[in-house]
Amino acid sequence: MMKKTRTWILYFALALSLTACGKSEEATLNPGIYTLQGYEREVPGDFIITLYDDGTFQCYETLISSYIGMGHYSIEKDKVTLKEDAEGCTGAVNYYQIADGDLVFVSEGSSNYHFVPLEEGAVFTWTSDTDGGAKEL
Repeated sequence: MMKKTRTWILYFALALSLTACGKSEEATLNPGIYTLQGYEREVPGDFIITLYDDGTFQCYETLISSYIGMGHYSIEKDKVTLKEDAEGCTGAVNYYQIADGDLVFVSEGSSNYHFVPLEEGAVFTWTSDTDGGAKEL
């Protein structure tokens, strides 16, 4: 009886370890305001991306433009996709990698931005929670 119990415990432990190995970890990302860090540019103000809990975002490249990119974002594994699909927006799609809680720009396949074109690896760091202000899509 003891040998049979030990065998079942061994099979159970093996099954658990195989299940754990097969899972891919999802990167986590906090909603809030992400600000471009240490990037040379010729326009004033911060370049910020605001991610909301409901899967929407807003993007401000500079204070000198009235354009606000808005739409929906999705997260798959460690990749974030921002789609400007709100009415009046350009339809741009930009990709980011999640690395240690930061958004790292991926230029391949991205539409990029108009006033502040980003290079591969540009980093946006979480700087604060959203202010709960109104947003329209």
